[in-house]
Amino acid sequence: MQSARCKVKSVGNERRTAESRCRAGRVNLQFALFSLHFALFFVFLLTGFFVVRGNETAVVRRFGATVKNASGDVRLWPSGWHYDCPWPFAVVDRINLNEIRTLKIGDLEQDAPATNRFLRNVDPARQAQFLSGDKNILNVQVSVSYRVSESELDAFLFAAVSPERRLRTLAESVLADAMLLSGVDFAHTLGRNELRERMTADLQRLAREQRLGLTVDDVTIANVSPPLRVKAEFVDVMNARADKETAINQARAYSEQREAEARAAARRATDSAEVFRRQSVEAAKAEAESFSKLIAQLRSEEQSGRRPYAEARQLAMRRKYLDTLEEVLRKVAAKVVLDSGQAIDLTILREQKSSAK
Repeated sequence: MQSARCKVKSVGNERRTAESRCRAGRVNLQFALFSLHFALFFVFLLTGFFVVRGNETAVVRRFGATVKNASGDVRLWPSGWHYDCPWPFAVVDRINLNEIRTLKIGDLEQDAPATNRFLRNVDPARQAQFLSGDKNILNVQVSVSYRVSESELDAFLFAAVSPERRLRTLAESVLADAMLLSGVDFAHTLGRNELRERMTADLQRLAREQRLGLTVDDVTIANVSPPLRVKAEFVDVMNARADKETAINQARAYSEQREAEARAAARRATDSAEVFRRQSVEAAKAEAESFSKLIAQLRSEEQSGRRPYAEARQLAMRRKYLDTLEEVLRKVAAKVVLDSGQAIDLTILREQKSSAK
């Protein structure tokens, strides 16, 4: 009986020990679960911390809505440590507003070597081949420089799924329209700068109208070239056009030179004529003054009673005649004195001429 009682006591003690151990295990498990929940909750609270780097600006979306300032604009978080609601109640978008991004349209067409298949032609879908206004095909490579607009930051984040993809589509459309309005000569050489300015203005206007949240700074035309199959013919045409321009420029330069020479000759002739006119006028004035003095002298002699006016005039005319005859005979090479009352043998003039030689 005693042995049976001892066994019953030992069984009771073991049962109480097991129950106490179970209670202790449950307590430990509850404490562990509480600690785990607390740690997870602490980690969850830590997800509210976020860091904004020096070249970035952050925008916080709290419960799906953008956090705005008192004026109603999107609040921009500067660089540094910040805290907001934990994730997923708040989502942080980091954006570099000062970064100049580049969008390239079109790749250069390349020749594929026949012995090597590693280098191949660019995919035709990526070759930026555009049709010009005079129905010529040109490979055009364009680079678009843009950045995120601070005033339209909400449009960049929420108005479009992929603003860069839409900007690429708009740039390709603007380039196609510009090429259709231009000829091959204008697009290739003559009007590349004007074409760039037109594309920049159109792309900026479309980006504002589409509310992409992007600001287009510049559009650069990196390359305009014909397809490889017609490159040789295109080069021949360009060389012929260059020769034509060279010939035109040379002809224009020759024309300008001849015109300048003609103007100089005309100026010299005008100056010589002006000098001759002045000399003739001065000589005529001198002769007129001399004749006036002679008339005055004749009248003074008549008034003084020295000789009559008619006699004085005749003497003056005779003296003038003799002076003129002397001046003329001074220039004659040979002189022959003849009797006016006899016939003249003209062969004597020939003899005089032969003797003078």
